[in-house]
Amino acid sequence: MNIISKALSVSALALCLGSANAAVVNGQSDFIENDDGSLTFIFDLVEADIDGMGDGMLFEYFGLQLLVTGDGNVVQDYPADGGLGLYNGADGDNLAGGESLTFDFPTLGEFEFIELVSISFNGLIAGDGHQEMADGMVSVNGFSIDAADYSLTGQGMLPDGGLVKSFDVVATADFTGYVESITFFVREEPLGVPEPGTILLMLSGLLGARFIRYRR
Repeated sequence: MNIISKALSVSALALCLGSANAAVVNGQSDFIENDDGSLTFIFDLVEADIDGMGDGMLFEYFGLQLLVTGDGNVVQDYPADGGLGLYNGADGDNLAGGESLTFDFPTLGEFEFIELVSISFNGLIAGDGHQEMADGMVSVNGFSIDAADYSLTGQGMLPDGGLVKSFDVVATADFTGYVESITFFVREEPLGVPEPGTILLMLSGLLGARFIRYRR
């Protein structure tokens, strides 16, 4: 696998978003190009906190852009064993009971989608600060999972949630922590297979045209 570390440039998207999203903040991520063709975004390797301004945080990988939003300011927390959290005045900058983050991919083409295959969390276990291991239940893309099974990057595989353009991560009352990483494929929507009736109609049309040609 190839690991690529870079500060993210989102100037192109910022120009497109214009003044309506003037407070979008640039995030920073490391990337892993996995051998199976999937891509991992890692969010907990920043050198200092990056505080969002309410309109979300942007990440970019060679033109593929990820916009993370929530009901509050999205925060990329430092040090290691942090990650993406949310600050809305209710608690700290972590993701906690009832809070949610939305991961949206605005530059996907009409027939391009995300297949989310794995996620990892860092947690605050028993109030002991940032931890590599997390615990508590979290809803990811509509599925309820135990964060303890998703505490290491690439450790746990998610249920098949289909092809999506965005997904939500929602913390339950017993989870306090951060989103450390996500792993996903970029997929193209498969072309539809013609219905049997459509195939028969096409064949009959071809046979009819051939019969007319022979009669001439």
